[in-house]
This record gives sequence, structure tokens and C-alpha cells, in this order.
Amino acid sequence: MRYVIVGNGPAGINAIEAIRKIDQDGEIINVTNEKYFPYSKPVMPHYIGGHIPFEGVFFRNKDFYNENKVIPILGDGLVEIEPEKSLIILQSGRRIPYDKLLIATGGKPRKHDVEGSNLKGIYYLTSLSYVERIVEDIPNVKNAIVLGGGPLGLKACLSLANRGLNVKLLVASAQVMSQVLDPDSAKILEEKLYKSAVELRLRTDVLSFEGDERVRYANLNTGEKIPCELVVIGKGVEPNLNFIDPKKIRVNVGIIVNQYLETSIPNIYAAGDVAESYDILTGGSNTVAVWPRASEQGHFAGMNMAGFRKPYPGAHRMNSLDFEGVSCIVMGDVKTIKKGFVIVSQKDPKRSINQRIIIENGRIRGAAIIGRVVNVSGLNRFLRKRIFVENIKDSLLEEKATFIY
Repeated sequence: MRYVIVGNGPAGINAIEAIRKIDQDGEIINVTNEKYFPYSKPVMPHYIGGHIPFEGVFFRNKDFYNENKVIPILGDGLVEIEPEKSLIILQSGRRIPYDKLLIATGGKPRKHDVEGSNLKGIYYLTSLSYVERIVEDIPNVKNAIVLGGGPLGLKACLSLANRGLNVKLLVASAQVMSQVLDPDSAKILEEKLYKSAVELRLRTDVLSFEGDERVRYANLNTGEKIPCELVVIGKGVEPNLNFIDPKKIRVNVGIIVNQYLETSIPNIYAAGDVAESYDILTGGSNTVAVWPRASEQGHFAGMNMAGFRKPYPGAHRMNSLDFEGVSCIVMGDVKTIKKGFVIVSQKDPKRSINQRIIIENGRIRGAAIIGRVVNVSGLNRFLRKRIFVENIKDSLLEEKATFIY
């Protein structure tokens, strides 16, 4: 049996480990368009800020491939799949047959396509190669801007400020983490930013960049022209489907998979940011571009590829961030409020605590836990298992509450 795993992020690596638990003898080939061993994108800002060494970005040791008897093909990405021949074609032209194929190519950055966006010094926070160049540039930079108020953007702006740069965080929306947080929760993080060395600018975006070969200025929607020799863009990702022929493999926003992470083509699976799987909150399908879900899906896909039929229970969003000493954990949907929804909340501004649970038909739809981590695992389990909590809703946020389930 030959397993070909495309991508060496959390989905691909967890799939390899799951396969090896069941099949110790099958051939495994790991293909990726990057030259690096498996690395963690969430910790890249810590490397930028000098908090961890370069080696600290890798989440598996250098012996991982040898220990798991994997053939790595690094720096030679997938460009085409030929399902009728059961093979893939790489950038080099190399053709690799497979018995089982996993597509775990992750996401690609949402582009900020404006005039001057191709100038040197403008980077997306989605690749370790970009991060290495950012670190190389820092000694020659005085002014930096970060676009995007999501978790990576928040961490990146503080990391750059920690290196002594003048940093502006530009957020197009009216709050940070607008995709996952309610306004009150976002304000706690914003207050931390206002007290830091970073200048936060809400409802602000870049209309164009100026420079010679390198970026020197950004023209804003406010009419301002601000200096910047370094730009870091973190406006999220979208599924990387460049190599997919929708006439051959069924796609929507991502590659559509069933409960076994199988695509519409036999023997081809998908997992991680590129996959569109069952959404436990809506009952439909959705893409969930977060590390825990990618790891989970990779594990389930690997088990199924190796012949151990194990249905994936479904996904929901979950983000975590430790920001300037304040923990921020968001699960499910805390943005949607409709008639009949019940909101359980607890606030303590002096301690930077804001907790909010959304209950729909007696079951948790979403929760934002800011400033403390008590009961988080229990809340996540209730949400995931769709457990009825109407009778205990007033106890969900108690510090000494213990849940047995």
C-alpha cells in the first residue's frame, strides 16, 4: 500500500502518525511545496519577536520522517491530480502514483491586492520563508505596519514592537478579532494594545503602497500617508485549491468530504484548512481553519486511509490566544444572536475578565472566555457533544464548578 500525503502541517503529520499506528509496513510519501520540516504557523510571531529560536518553530523533531519510515519530498509542490490514473504531478514534473491520497495543503493567504502590493518588504504571515525574510529585514527597518486584527496579526504587531520598531496595527473593521469575538470581549484586547507600544487604528485600511523597489509609504483610507519599510499582512486564509479540477473533485468553499474525510473520488481524502466537513452547529458543511481541527481531521483521515473506519464527528471553530497576559478562548459561534437565544455572561473589567456563553435550544452554540481558563474543557465538551445544558446554565461560569460527563 502506498500512501501519499500532500502537506506537512498538522493535518498531514497527524495523518502519517495515525497510519503508522495501524499499518507499519505501507509506504508513505510526504509531499510539500515548502523546503522545511513540519513547523507551527501559530508560533511564528514568537520567532519574529525573538522569544524563541528558529528551531522552536518546528513541532516534530528532525528524526520524525526516519522514525515513521516516511519518504519526504520537500520543496516540490503538487500541481495536478489525475484520479483516473491514481497519480499526482509535482512542480518538477515528477509523477507519483498512489493507492491512497490525502490532500492536506492548508490555506493560502487572502491577498491585499492594491497598487504597490508587489514591492519588497511586504509579506504575508503564512509561510516560514516569509518570516525568515522579515527577521532579516528588521535591523534595517524603523517603521512597520501590520494589516489584520486576527490572532496572528495581534501577536505579530507585539513581536515587531518588541524588536524596537514603530508599529501600527491597521484593522479594517470596527474591532479586533471581528470574525470570532463580540465587541465587549474585543475591547479587553484593544485596551491592552492601547497600553502597549503598538498604535492601534480601527476602521483603517491601506489603499495603496509607494516606494522605489522597496515599500516606503502606505496611503490609507483616512487620507493619511504614513511611512513604512516593512508590511506584514495577516488577513486570514482561504483553502488552497489551485491544483484542483472541480470537474473531477467536488468543491465548494473547500474540498467537500464525507464523515470519513473522503472526497467525491475513491481513495482521495482531504483534511485541515482545505477540507469542507460537517459543521456540528449548522448541520451543513464548512471550512474551519484552526490548528486543533486540522490535527483532528488529519488523525481521522489517516485512520480511515489505513482501513480503520472511524467517522469524524464534525468540526466547530475554536481559537485561543494569550495576549499581553490575558487569555482569550473562543469556541463555536458567539457572533450570531437571534430571538430565543439565551446569553449567560460574567464581567469583571478590573481583572480583564469577560465571559459569554450563547445557548440555543438548551445547547451551547458558542462561548468566549476572556481572562480566565476555568471550565473551558467542559464547555468545549458540552458544545461538541451537543449536551443539553439548560438546567445547569447558571453554573457554567462558576469558578468552582465541576462537570462530570
